[in-house]
Amino acid sequence: MRSDREQTHSNGAHPVAVSAAGLGKHYRLGQLRSLKQTTGRLLGQAGAAGPGVEALDDVDFTVARGEAIGIVGANGSGKSTIVQILAGTTLPTAGVMRVYGRVLPLLAVGLGFHPDLTGRENVTLFGSSLGIPRRTITERMDAVTAFAELQRHMDTPVKRFSSGMTARLSFSVAVQFPADIYVFDEVLAVVDGEFRDRCLKEIRHLHAQGRTVFFVSHSLNQVAEVCDRVMWFERGALKQIGPSDIVLPAYERSLTHER
Repeated sequence: MRSDREQTHSNGAHPVAVSAAGLGKHYRLGQLRSLKQTTGRLLGQAGAAGPGVEALDDVDFTVARGEAIGIVGANGSGKSTIVQILAGTTLPTAGVMRVYGRVLPLLAVGLGFHPDLTGRENVTLFGSSLGIPRRTITERMDAVTAFAELQRHMDTPVKRFSSGMTARLSFSVAVQFPADIYVFDEVLAVVDGEFRDRCLKEIRHLHAQGRTVFFVSHSLNQVAEVCDRVMWFERGALKQIGPSDIVLPAYERSLTHER
């Protein structure tokens, strides 16, 4: 559920950016694996339930406006499912997530880019898909280009970009357009060290401006550098949420015990 209306915590102190209550996401394995099953579902015919996976199970949390919150956990723990629901690319099967403000998600490098369009055209398309006014897109185009250091390539089709160039443009678009909530899902793993440092600096700048930041990464050092609080997911459940200097050491110890 999305709302532009400002909400506050129960103590009335801080406006809420995102809240989740009883949030769940169930995937039924093999439910569309045959034409017969698909036809039966369309006709409303009940069939034997296939095996399922609980990607998220009864998750509750509240994130205040202006927080930078990290999300950690092993592969398959539910991290990406949370940010996909936050970005609106998937829907929960239980509970509710309330989002207050415009979300700008960067869930994968080059996500949403059309290979046959130029860099400039893709920036316009991406911004338009988020509901950003055309005038704002035009005004920010030079800043996007400069941050990505692609001045000579913005009129080249993206299919001719290297992976590094695509990563630079993806991140530049994400941080140069206005939003209330920014979501970064493992997007710094594919960029070089110098650009990664610039990206982290820009994320910290967004946070300092009062933007809400969700930062998903396997790099605990990056999470500690960016985030005030951390959510630790394990097998679809929110195992722990709290200050970074408490949750990250606990999560790191759990990784050591698993080895």
